[in-house]
Amino acid sequence: MPRKKTQKESLTIEQIKRYLALLKAEVEYDKDFNLKLPTGFKTSFENQKHFKGWINYHVTWEVSTKDPWVVVSRKQSLEDEWHDELLKVVPVITPKGEIVSAEEWDKRSTST
Repeated sequence: MPRKKTQKESLTIEQIKRYLALLKAEVEYDKDFNLKLPTGFKTSFENQKHFKGWINYHVTWEVSTKDPWVVVSRKQSLEDEWHDELLKVVPVITPKGEIVSAEEWDKRSTST
C-alpha cells in the first residue's frame, strides 16, 4: 500500500508560490483574502533565517528552486531583475530620434 503524501509533498511549486504571492498581497493591500492555507504554512516560512516579512517576497527573499519550502535571500528584487532584462532587449530612441537596438545603444553608451 503506498504511503500517504505529507502536506509538503502534496503542494506543487506553483501552488506554494501562489500562496506566497497572496500572503504578500494581503500585507501590501491591507486586505484579508480569507486564505485557506495548509496547517503551518505561514509559520514554516516565517521561522526561517532569510524570511524578511511578507511584503518583501520577491524583493529581499525568494524560495529555493530546489526546494520551494526553503527561503533564500535575493541579491536584487524581481522587479529590478526584470528591468535589467528589458534594458538588454527593448529598442532605444536616441536623443536624435533614431531607433536602435538595445545592444547597439549599449555599444554606443560604453564607447563614449
